[in-house]
Amino acid sequence: MKAHLFFGSLLLLSSAPLLADQPLLKQPGRWAQDYTGRKADPRVRFGTLPNGLRYAIMHNETPTDGVAMRLHLGSGALQERDEEQGLAHFLEHMSFRGSKNIADGEVVHMLERQGLQFGPDTNAFTAHDQTVYMFNFPKADATAVDTGLKLFREIGERLKLDPAAIEVEKGVVLSEERLSDTPQLRTVKANFAAVLDGTRVPSRFPIGTVETIKAATHDRLERYYRANYRPENATIVVVGNIDANVIEQKIKAGFSDWKAAGKPDPIDLGTPTGKKQIAEHVEAGAPDQLGITWVAPYDNRAETEAVDRESLVRQVALAVLNQRFADRASKPGSPFLGAQAMHVPAIFRSASFTQIGLAAAPEKWREALDSVSAEQRMLLRDGAQPGELQRAITSVRTQFQTKAASASTRKSADIANEIVGVVNSDQLDTSEAQDLTFVTPLLDKLTAAEVDAELKSLFATRGPILFRSAQQGAAGETQLASALGSAYSGVLAAQVKEAAISWPYTSFGKPSSIVSRSEDAKLGVTTVRFANGTRLWVKPMKYEKDKINVSVAFGSGRAAVAPQLTRALWQTQFFPLVGTGKLSMGDIQKWTQSDGKVMSVGLQARNRAFVLQGSTRPADLAAQMQMLAAYARDPGFRPEAVEKTKSIAPMFNGQLETNAGAVYFRGVEALTVGNDPRFLTMPSASDLQHVDAADLPTLLKAPLSGAADVVIVGDVTVPAAITATQNTFAAGPARDSATSPAPKVTMSKAADATVFEHKGRSDQAFYGEYYPLPDYLADPKVDAVADVLSHVLSTRMVDTVREKLGITYSPMVWSFSSADVRGAGYFTAAIETPQKNFDAFHALLKQQLDDLATKPVTADELARAKQPLIESHRKQIETNGYWLEVLTGSTREPRVGDQAATRLGRLQAVTAVDIQALALKHLAGKQPLIAISKAAPGQSAGAAGVAPSAVH
Repeated sequence: MKAHLFFGSLLLLSSAPLLADQPLLKQPGRWAQDYTGRKADPRVRFGTLPNGLRYAIMHNETPTDGVAMRLHLGSGALQERDEEQGLAHFLEHMSFRGSKNIADGEVVHMLERQGLQFGPDTNAFTAHDQTVYMFNFPKADATAVDTGLKLFREIGERLKLDPAAIEVEKGVVLSEERLSDTPQLRTVKANFAAVLDGTRVPSRFPIGTVETIKAATHDRLERYYRANYRPENATIVVVGNIDANVIEQKIKAGFSDWKAAGKPDPIDLGTPTGKKQIAEHVEAGAPDQLGITWVAPYDNRAETEAVDRESLVRQVALAVLNQRFADRASKPGSPFLGAQAMHVPAIFRSASFTQIGLAAAPEKWREALDSVSAEQRMLLRDGAQPGELQRAITSVRTQFQTKAASASTRKSADIANEIVGVVNSDQLDTSEAQDLTFVTPLLDKLTAAEVDAELKSLFATRGPILFRSAQQGAAGETQLASALGSAYSGVLAAQVKEAAISWPYTSFGKPSSIVSRSEDAKLGVTTVRFANGTRLWVKPMKYEKDKINVSVAFGSGRAAVAPQLTRALWQTQFFPLVGTGKLSMGDIQKWTQSDGKVMSVGLQARNRAFVLQGSTRPADLAAQMQMLAAYARDPGFRPEAVEKTKSIAPMFNGQLETNAGAVYFRGVEALTVGNDPRFLTMPSASDLQHVDAADLPTLLKAPLSGAADVVIVGDVTVPAAITATQNTFAAGPARDSATSPAPKVTMSKAADATVFEHKGRSDQAFYGEYYPLPDYLADPKVDAVADVLSHVLSTRMVDTVREKLGITYSPMVWSFSSADVRGAGYFTAAIETPQKNFDAFHALLKQQLDDLATKPVTADELARAKQPLIESHRKQIETNGYWLEVLTGSTREPRVGDQAATRLGRLQAVTAVDIQALALKHLAGKQPLIAISKAAPGQSAGAAGVAPSAVH
């Protein structure tokens, strides 16, 4: 059964008979169905070649064309020798730097010609225990499949590992090391060092060390390559609009003669020692959180039906516990912001553990620990109550039902990624229908006694280990140990019975009549106007079965916010916490879980409207609309929302200030809008320091009381959308409609470089140049031409500053042309690199812009830039999210719809002459606005960075 559906199975250490029975164990390198006798997903063609290479092939038509291809190798950082730390990830980089039949730098070019974008469609990652190469082809033709399989074969056996290319790539990998070395990730390493002490995991983070990266050689990379890139260690996954028979024959023909050249090292992964019961990590920018962990040996049992039954019961048990944490966190005065319990049966084949993670304000960490442990202990003492157990069962059942209902339109890339996860965890790949059939009778018969027993087994292993991270104020080992002992020995309160919640928002007044109805055949949209001022846009789509997205726009958004209230705009993301006048957010969650509803609520502060959003399914559309209407017409503005926002603000500020990239992008965002605080999405330190209970009510009450503009997109009929709207937002008296003229900004003038200081590592720095462009309303043609130009320049920068000079991990080139704010448009090129490289980048950028202005790009460059943009747009228009964004924007600016409707044609029409003209008019020879992010004086270089996974 799929890993994402369960918290996983746990080895019952307290169950001697189970161990005595010698359960069937996992057999890495084999499909689980081959040794468990169970049935795998019938839609997937599974196979194994004589040399051990496995493959999984599936026909899928979402998106309607295209194919997702994956090469999974069951080795990562854990297979490295001491002197090789980071070389598994380095080798992943070198897989794009030339092989026997493909020249260095040509991989990206050949994929661009087929419409793939470097990053979204062409990527790879290295983790502790795996390396995965990923290609998402927009076309599922023979050329795409043959290209993908050719690349996989080259990667698997034929890499050159040229010494000169290795030397250049060192700079790229070191750039990635700098980017990954953050307080948050150092916290992860510290946690692993405590929980997995005695195992190989804490000393084998994928990015490696600066020393081993610098010392990388052909011979060291070759040693790891031959030992681990082997057919019996590899799996090919192909999912898309393809013929499985044809793909299978191509794999057999192309990979049967792959023979292993080296030998893998025998690796002792180790076992947790349990010596560290207390650990702490304190530094600026670290998250304020606690982890309580119970560690057990790695659960190596094969995925039999018995293991899956056990996993299901544990999923329900954890759901009960997490419901209690959520209920307690949502109450006023809660000392913790949130808590989550999870069980991991196999962490890198080294251990299993059950962990409770919680976030709390630093001054409340001990109180938070007491509160969370009390909820856990009371549940273990008293057992699950009938109401909360039924709520958990209903919630889990709903998850399986929702997955099964939407399975027919799951995206090929998501399915391919899921199969890769199944391969890496040695699990059985089953369909959503199989999962639902399996769990339904088990959930129907599940008893409180079974759940209570499983809950006790979760915490019966060695532990707990207490880990604390904080931005400042070390508690020390003595105080932490005392707090842990006190938390698990204190007197418990009496059990509190759970009260049932009924939904009070079923009527919003008399439904108003329809005033007008029109159809836009070009966009496939129906527009309805109601007598009370409500407007509705409906776009039925079948690309995402059983899923509906809703947005409701109010007021004039950021454009109308008074200067003294701009400080509160960042707080709108926490609007769901305010609840409604009759129900708290916690009560709303209880109701949705108990009734098996699939709904959500969120709020966005957009440039010209405040927008409530939700995601639901057809069966729950009426309830989703009632929830959104309740939040709009009767917002609660409860004190717990203010409490949580005040606690989150200093954590957010600390993490932002220590992140060089976050400081850079916050600063340049301000520059591009002329420092107009209304249009800044990232809060300043001052904004975070001033959270007042009156902020959100003052900001939102008036807009939310006005007329609503409703957008409904997805698996919906027009009549159903009209009825759901008529009974909620279109019910009751007439309301004032928003006036929303396009606001105007002016980009800051070019002058000396603007420098923003961060509190991260001293060698972390960003440099970027910004050139003003017309907004979309002023010049619609610039939008598409600038996008194509940015892709041309981006490829050139990858070829130069990354592939030839090796001074950055990822050069960033993009353009922006706003369709709802006048004056908001720019073109930029930026990089992360040490300050010593700024001048070289500036000179190279100037040279490239001059070149673009003086001569046309080649036909090949133009095609490689346009095709990925065209294919990306074709895929976007098959998603609910794209049309929700477009139509929501259209409620305030009709030309947003025109922009969407004409984008494909405008991209296709871009010529080399257009690109040259834009570069000449707006870029070459113009004085750019220069922005820099660098470390504040006194910052240290920091330790070698670590990350749980490193992305190519």
